[in-house]
Amino acid sequence: MASPFASLTTSDPIPLPADAGAWIKVRRLTGKEHDQAQESHRNEFASGRTNAWASVFRRALEKGASDPDVLKALRDPLTGYDRYVLVRKGLVSWSYPGVINKIEPPPDTYDAIRDLDDEAVDAIAREVLKLTKPALFQTPDEEETERKNDSRSFTAV
Repeated sequence: MASPFASLTTSDPIPLPADAGAWIKVRRLTGKEHDQAQESHRNEFASGRTNAWASVFRRALEKGASDPDVLKALRDPLTGYDRYVLVRKGLVSWSYPGVINKIEPPPDTYDAIRDLDDEAVDAIAREVLKLTKPALFQTPDEEETERKNDSRSFTAV
């Protein structure tokens, strides 16, 4: 069994596909940090400031869960999480010179995480969530295999 302590679970260097030679290291989030990423997403959604999710949600209400964009959002493990919280809390180190601020600095201060483009934020957030909640990234076949294995591990006493 892996350690239950998030600080003891850190990735090896992970290459960033969009920038040859660049790498990141991430760590597993604590339970509290995992909750914060979901809570932040919920607060952003409730405030109406998240345009991309708002349009998917409107399509879901209008066309139902069969709309291709809605189905894509439902399958995306990042749906329901604030990507910036995942990155800020889970990014340990990288090959870039910019400092990784664990706490968001004031808006008038340079912040390397705020300066990341959308693809980089997405890629880093996925790696953090993959290390924190690997089951979210399982294929349907892997889920079925795990379900079968779990049901076999319970025996009558």
